[in-house]
Amino acid sequence: MPYFKMSTITAKKELGYLRILFFTFGLGIMSWIPRFPEVKEALKLTNGGFGSLISTGSLGSLISLLTVGHVVHRIGVKRVLYTASFFLMATLIILTTVDSSLIFFFANIAFGAAISAFHISINAQGFNYQDRTGKFIITQMSGVWGAGALITALISGFLVDRVSLHLHIGVLTVVVFLIQAVVIKSLAPELLKANQDIEVDYKLKELFSGFSFDRMVSLGLISAIFLEFALSDWSAIYTKEEIGIKSGINTLPFILFTMWMIFGRFTVHYLVPRFTLERLAVHASLLAGVSFLVSLFLARSVFATNQDMAFLVICIGFSLAGLGSSFIGPTFMAAANTRSKHPASVVIGHIGVANIILAFILKWVVAWTAQATSLTIGLLIPGILLLTVPFFAKALKGV
Repeated sequence: MPYFKMSTITAKKELGYLRILFFTFGLGIMSWIPRFPEVKEALKLTNGGFGSLISTGSLGSLISLLTVGHVVHRIGVKRVLYTASFFLMATLIILTTVDSSLIFFFANIAFGAAISAFHISINAQGFNYQDRTGKFIITQMSGVWGAGALITALISGFLVDRVSLHLHIGVLTVVVFLIQAVVIKSLAPELLKANQDIEVDYKLKELFSGFSFDRMVSLGLISAIFLEFALSDWSAIYTKEEIGIKSGINTLPFILFTMWMIFGRFTVHYLVPRFTLERLAVHASLLAGVSFLVSLFLARSVFATNQDMAFLVICIGFSLAGLGSSFIGPTFMAAANTRSKHPASVVIGHIGVANIILAFILKWVVAWTAQATSLTIGLLIPGILLLTVPFFAKALKGV
């Protein structure tokens, strides 16, 4: 039988397909976050219990980080993407329908593992696209992912009190899965094949042999991005329980935070010719940290009896925090690669493991601080961490 080579797709079409994957990735996995108050209520948990349970997703992420890169290298990107996409849909449906904490625990670990598996696969493909075309697209893809997260937050906010949680998430995740399945099939000719690209080989032995902890980069990175983690978990609950906003509008602060974060990521390059990234990171982290902390203080004290003003202050504070913190995390990741002697794939593994462990610990600290005192006090922690970024900014020299 004659051999016919599968036709390839154009670089423009491939980029379009990658954008769809990144967009639907953000659209799907962030869809339930604005509806966390309903999830927490269904599980009948306190703030401390819910925060601890949500943080277990980090365990699944850690498992993926240590294994999926190696699996991608062995079997190729396509099969991993199909599998990860299916488990993202299945576990998210389970997470938004169960009232058992035990079932939620296992589903959340699987959900975290699927998120990291999909993340590793599409970024591996993105880096491969860059190598083949010479076009730098990863930062742009981060913005596309953010656009998906923003749109799903808007949709979720509108659907609260109008459409049940399980119907909303069930329909959305099935649609996202079907779209991703079609796109993955269309991308198949260009997707990384088994054992094709050693640069994306996240081997377990390489993560442990010669494991290095770059203190300046790792601590700077978690200080810069932990606010995003904390607000993903707590923003909707905070505005509902601490400010008293009961309807779908309680998602607005997180929407604004995400919107301004996207804006910052797409526009920071205009400032780079005039200022160094080190200097920008120092001033931006101070803007983000101070704005966030001041908004929490004013909402809880000065405007404690004026719900509308407290909500307005929170919206402004979250917006400035999103703008200020937008580009700092990716900048520390670039610094990690610059400062390390290891290949980029190993650097991502080292930084990822350190980041997940630190985030897991900090999520527990925030959850149980909120339980012992109040959610306002718990959220002071990520704001204070942002103020420590200048101490680590010297790691950004030369980026």
